[in-house]
Amino acid sequence: MKALPWLTAAAVVGALALGLWGLGAAHQRPADRFVPGVRAVGVASVTEREIDDRLEALGTTASWESIEIRPTVTEIIGEIRFSDGQMVAAGDLLVTLVQDEERARLAEASTFRDEQEREVRRIESLVARKSLPANQLDERRTLLDVARARVAAAQAALADRNIRAPFAGVLGLRGASAGALANPQTVITTLDDIVSLRLDFPVPSLLQGSLRIGQAVAATTPALPGRSFSGEVIGIDSRVNPVDRSVMVRARIDNRDLALKPGMLMNVLLQGARRKALLIPEESLTHYQREHYALRVDAAKGNRVERVDVQIGQRSPGFVEITGGLSAGERVITEGITTVRPGDVVEPREMRERP
Repeated sequence: MKALPWLTAAAVVGALALGLWGLGAAHQRPADRFVPGVRAVGVASVTEREIDDRLEALGTTASWESIEIRPTVTEIIGEIRFSDGQMVAAGDLLVTLVQDEERARLAEASTFRDEQEREVRRIESLVARKSLPANQLDERRTLLDVARARVAAAQAALADRNIRAPFAGVLGLRGASAGALANPQTVITTLDDIVSLRLDFPVPSLLQGSLRIGQAVAATTPALPGRSFSGEVIGIDSRVNPVDRSVMVRARIDNRDLALKPGMLMNVLLQGARRKALLIPEESLTHYQREHYALRVDAAKGNRVERVDVQIGQRSPGFVEITGGLSAGERVITEGITTVRPGDVVEPREMRERP
């Protein structure tokens, strides 16, 4: 019971102090309680520069000429005269099929032709002396024509059994052996002309206006790091793919050292004409799903931050082309993007422009 007066006195003193603090807080201005700081951010101006039109795509290489070596007749393989991966010239003999019967037919047809030629010469002399009528000469000449046709047919049958390279190139792996019965479905080997390669790649149809025959192409592949292969556009497809709305473009790539092979995936870079474009540093661009935007600092509104949706074009090292949303001379935030929001007032600091 003796502690009660002390407790009551303490409560009174606490209440009095709380009331005095509350009275002071009530008379304090809101501005005195919190003063927001102005953040410093790095900004860069939207600049207009000349750039080279660049179009990147993925393409696949193919041989300039490519065939499968197959016989045109059904016959036993007599001899194979090549090795795997061999370089051959046009006309080189690759495979011979058994041809004994064809050689015999050619010999028979040649003998009959020679006989008819002798008869024609003999009858010509008799007709000249008017010992025989001219119609007999005509009949003999017809027989000579038949004999010559038989020789040509026998020669063609013999040629079908000598398989030669139709063009220069590199052979693939052998797919048959001597003594095997081959037919027109038998792939003996492949032949590819890879000194030059065809490089086919799709381009969005919206960009087909920037394509032209003879346009320079540079191609690279992860299989050969550090190397670039040059070429030029030689053809543009006349149709647009209705599935992905792309048009197929074909380039010819120089491959004299045979470093590339058909079927390789390549990164393609098309070089276009120089033109003027608006550029901003790539670090000032922000992405959200399929949208792109930048934070603009509006000096007319006291350096207030605004979000601006932009449309972008091609990219170059360190910069992004702006095709819509910003104008030359406007300032965008490059440093401090994550620390400010639209509506904030900032202190812009010009960043040194990159070359």
